[in-house]
Amino acid sequence: MNQYVAAVLQGLLAGGVSAAIAIAVGEPWCALIVVEIFAAAGIVAFCEWWLYDRLICLSGDRAAVGMLVSIEPATGKSGLGAFDTDYSLNLLLYDNDPGVTQAAAETRPPFGNLIAPQQGITDIGLDTPGETATDVATGIESAVLHVEFEGAGIRDLKIGAQVALGLSIAALIACVAIPGPIGAIIAAVLAFLAFLAALIGGLVGLGDTGSPADIDPGLGDLHTNDPANGNIGADVLYVMGTWVYDSYHEGWNELHPLKACARVGRWDGDWPDHFDDTIDRVIAGFDDANDPDTKHEQQRPHHRWHEHPDVDGCDDHEPDPIG
Repeated sequence: MNQYVAAVLQGLLAGGVSAAIAIAVGEPWCALIVVEIFAAAGIVAFCEWWLYDRLICLSGDRAAVGMLVSIEPATGKSGLGAFDTDYSLNLLLYDNDPGVTQAAAETRPPFGNLIAPQQGITDIGLDTPGETATDVATGIESAVLHVEFEGAGIRDLKIGAQVALGLSIAALIACVAIPGPIGAIIAAVLAFLAFLAALIGGLVGLGDTGSPADIDPGLGDLHTNDPANGNIGADVLYVMGTWVYDSYHEGWNELHPLKACARVGRWDGDWPDHFDDTIDRVIAGFDDANDPDTKHEQQRPHHRWHEHPDVDGCDDHEPDPIG
């Protein structure tokens, strides 16, 4: 709960200073605007923590393959958590059996280390009990790797709250610095605009959701196991993203945000035979696609024509400038 304590303390500091100013200049009713300043400052502090302090980087981008156990959609959350518009998946890592415990899964190659406690995290006194998810088709709970497609709800909320904070401080200044009804009118208008900015930021944030389509519009709907299909049929997915520790929940490692996601199979009750070879080829293919040399080659002129420049072939040089 440290993030809420920090948010409240920052809000109290901003509000307390503002209230003291209002009372000192003999306009105690202006202290009503302090409530707005307090709320806006607290929301900004919470968003700052959520965006920049909650996740701890482990070691860059990592890849994994797993069976899709459950989906946590970007919508349907409550409280400030409703602005967490990330679209999340929970994967049973290859090659674990359903029902695997955290202790067993984190020691099993090739991906167990992704969910295992890391030295840098334990050194600062944080635990990594891991994440579990329940297969809705079978009711089996397994240790999983949590992965997230990034949504922008918290960022949008922060922008709205920052604008609201600036406007509400301006309203307080107008209230205590401009005498008479003119100052009161200006303060009221600015305070209303501050409320409006926060409201718009919140509404935009709620609709700014993450989705698998953000990475690959052709990926289509993702599937967990289907009770109507013999409790099988879940997607087996390749995922690649930034490997981080999430300190907000009980404590677990995850891939967040995801930068690649591809369907590489369907769950038929067990892992396919010779699946190691498939995984090696998939990972090698994505590694090759993301290699700087590959990206450099893709930028060369003969890979960038929309219409073929020559009938009999294309020259490996930039076209001459007109004129």
